[in-house]
Amino acid sequence: MTTLTAHVPLLGGVYDIAIDGSTITSVTPSQQATDLCVGPTLFDIQINGYAGRTCRIPSPEKRDALAWIARLMRERGVGWWMPTITTGTGADMEAAFAHCARALDEDPDTAASIPGLHLEGPYISPVDGPRGAHQLEHVRPPDWDEFQRFQEASGGRIRLVTIAPEEEGAIPFTEKCIAAGVAVAMGHTNLDRDSLQAAVDAGATLSTHLGNGAHDQVQRHNNYLWYQLACRQIFASFIADGQHLPQECLYSMIHAKSIDRSILVSDTVLLGGMKPGVYKVRNRQVEMLPSGRIVIPGSPNLAGSGGNLRECVENAIGMAHLSHAEGWQLGSLNPARLLGLDDRLGIEPGKEASLTVYRYAEAESGPAIDVVATWVAGKKVFDAGTTERAVLPDIPPDATMPI
Repeated sequence: MTTLTAHVPLLGGVYDIAIDGSTITSVTPSQQATDLCVGPTLFDIQINGYAGRTCRIPSPEKRDALAWIARLMRERGVGWWMPTITTGTGADMEAAFAHCARALDEDPDTAASIPGLHLEGPYISPVDGPRGAHQLEHVRPPDWDEFQRFQEASGGRIRLVTIAPEEEGAIPFTEKCIAAGVAVAMGHTNLDRDSLQAAVDAGATLSTHLGNGAHDQVQRHNNYLWYQLACRQIFASFIADGQHLPQECLYSMIHAKSIDRSILVSDTVLLGGMKPGVYKVRNRQVEMLPSGRIVIPGSPNLAGSGGNLRECVENAIGMAHLSHAEGWQLGSLNPARLLGLDDRLGIEPGKEASLTVYRYAEAESGPAIDVVATWVAGKKVFDAGTTERAVLPDIPPDATMPI
């Protein structure tokens, strides 16, 4: 039996949290003074890679990719996350899911942090702007047979799919996903009112990174951003890395969608944590600008984020003028609710002891979260006082990423 004493922002007081095995057994008010805070562990539903590794795990010598990313995420207070596989050839994507399945089968410790996989594309809009940085030649309409091959390769681990609901076959595809227990999000989309409503009626529950994967200019009143913000039946995720959405935009979108329906994601990629420069990633170049913005060279299109969810929570609290508790909710409980995992994640008896312990401060530069420990299913998987931190690779710009 272990007892944590900490301020619980989501409950508004100091509590003693008893943990037995993998489960929280009691949460009782405490009279002790402490500068520690604790929350349900941060849960990032969109991670493509980080620090020189990609979730696609393309080569046998990098089969530790998910363990490497999990280690780094745990250091940053992210105990749960979803590896995200993006648009590519059918063979490449199937292989990526098979690599993930094999890695998780062989490594139960890492698997404890990964409640599912996220398929983002290839069933998205081919239109410039909404397509974002996804390669046009691999974008295609939804294909249920192909998806089933992906799901089989993953060992049944795909729990979230992002599609464009206006594309041919998207609504029947959505209905089949929902019947199979897979959540469906709308993203990289050029949808109209009718396709949005059809998708929601079919069971879609999320707008993926709303405000990104979009045209630079849209009709001021009638456009897919307003339609999705106004839909009270769905969640929306936002990339709060300080690059993808300006402060006024992030503030307005989160408050329009509401605290209970907003989710923070990092959308981080393998250049996260790397030095500025141009890198060769698979068959194309990607640039990390000195500002931390990641782009396709010569294009205004973002190519993912270099941040992490802890940083996004800090940014969102400051940029969207959220309370400490609201910011934490957007990065933990809300994604769990989206995927029906709120029966596991939370601060109450019977919930899984997957927790982030941290210190919180309001500095001149903005909110600051200092992670002290991360727990996953009752196991302390990171302790700032004793755990040796991972050393990020020192890869020079212009190099081919050893992914």
